[in-house]
Amino acid sequence: MPRRKKTLLSLVFLFSLLVVTSCVSENGTSDQASSDPVVSEKEGSTIGMATVRGKVLTDAGELVTAGIIVEDEEGNTHRVNTSLYSGYNLRLDPGTYKLHYVRGYEYSIVTKTITVEAYKTYYLQDVRLIQLEDSYAKGWVRGDLHQHSYHSDGLNSVHDVLISNISNDLYFSFLTDHNTGHGLPEWVQGNRVVANIDAHGQERLFNAYEGVEVTTEFGHYNALGLGLIFDLYEVTLRDVERNKPQAEKDDIIRERIRYIGDTIRWMGAVAQINHPYSISHMGFPYWDVIDSFDVVEIWNGYFLPSDGRYEPEQTSYQGQNYRSKLHWFETLNEIKNGGHYLAATAGTDNHDISGPYRHDPDFDETNIQDLADYDKLFLKYGKYTGSPSTVVKIDGEITEEKVLESIRKGHSFLTNGPMIYADIAGKTYGETLVTAADNATANIELFARDGFEELRIIKNGEVIKTIETNDESRLKTAVELTDIEADDWFIFEVFGQGVQYAISNPIFIAAP
Repeated sequence: MPRRKKTLLSLVFLFSLLVVTSCVSENGTSDQASSDPVVSEKEGSTIGMATVRGKVLTDAGELVTAGIIVEDEEGNTHRVNTSLYSGYNLRLDPGTYKLHYVRGYEYSIVTKTITVEAYKTYYLQDVRLIQLEDSYAKGWVRGDLHQHSYHSDGLNSVHDVLISNISNDLYFSFLTDHNTGHGLPEWVQGNRVVANIDAHGQERLFNAYEGVEVTTEFGHYNALGLGLIFDLYEVTLRDVERNKPQAEKDDIIRERIRYIGDTIRWMGAVAQINHPYSISHMGFPYWDVIDSFDVVEIWNGYFLPSDGRYEPEQTSYQGQNYRSKLHWFETLNEIKNGGHYLAATAGTDNHDISGPYRHDPDFDETNIQDLADYDKLFLKYGKYTGSPSTVVKIDGEITEEKVLESIRKGHSFLTNGPMIYADIAGKTYGETLVTAADNATANIELFARDGFEELRIIKNGEVIKTIETNDESRLKTAVELTDIEADDWFIFEVFGQGVQYAISNPIFIAAP
């Protein structure tokens, strides 16, 4: 190459280097995060966008997958996630933003405010999230039982859904696309991914399990633990059947529903009834065939929590999850008469991991008066992976068999924030206390990062005791339960701040 051309190329290189260097923020530092992949790009033109880079660590200094809720000047938010290796590379329009670094409900939240200018690159100081609670170490493991990728009607790739699960501090989850298992070969590769590293440096792997949402014109049903695909003729009414009198058609539908539930169970998976009080064909009005299923989703993340805080008495105006919970209580009361036990579950039913929220300037979240206000507050909190989640009790190593068994038997509680560990005389959720005594002690331990309002103890569907918590983040107490009889069942509810809530599966009482 002629000497002149070499000199010209060298000058171009040096000029490019000076341009890149001049884009670095005065309060930033260049580090290895500059090689991290782009994990978010705001919709719209990329012309003039700024770049924001950094890493997220645990308080022990370990690199960790985390989420970032990006809030603009108007209060609109959307969530992105770091890479699996903690790095992030945000593309933002010029303006001022709040970046909320999060990792589920057991970690602290760190908020940074940053003003970015067009074309500039900003290297932010590493963020450290402090783990405030470690339910995993106590044998309680959080997971999502209901979520979708773009292989059915979700917006995200399997890879992005996987990262979203890990960034929300989940340790197991099922991918449940509608009537397809196309994403499952990619999904189960998540079993090789480290979900977290504990304070002792021990790696905790993520557990990615197969699932399918069997979607029919007479309800939606999850096969948990199996990529089971039914042929179309098995889950569709024929025209001649659809035109039969309603009573005859109902008998045909019951037969089809039983076939779906029984087949899932015969194959060793957990059969779940999804969102039973959804409208049209997505609901489940055939409660007389529940003995073909293992569990029922009483808390679907698309709808308000089943807490009932602002629910009207009129059934037609009650929320879907609340109505599902009340009907579940009825099934528990029927067990003493030979009824079938359905354990309760929760799942996000997430179709978009970004949980976009458009701020309503007229909404006052400090003045919640009715169900409509509560719904707005619910939307403001965002719909993210793992909110709500099902927390299962696991002894020793996590295996798919143990997770499925805990789900099936109800060794679990459901939450979008508060953690509720409880037992009655040593028996926990889904278990039976055999006793001739008419009293027993309930041992209760609560954690809620953002504080909670009260604890409720429910007996046979009725609240028998309420404990105010004075906005504490932790509570440990023992409560004496009296007038206990055989066939009683007890459930624990925790009301957290805002729309945060938790509910356990039942602890049963039996005579010797």
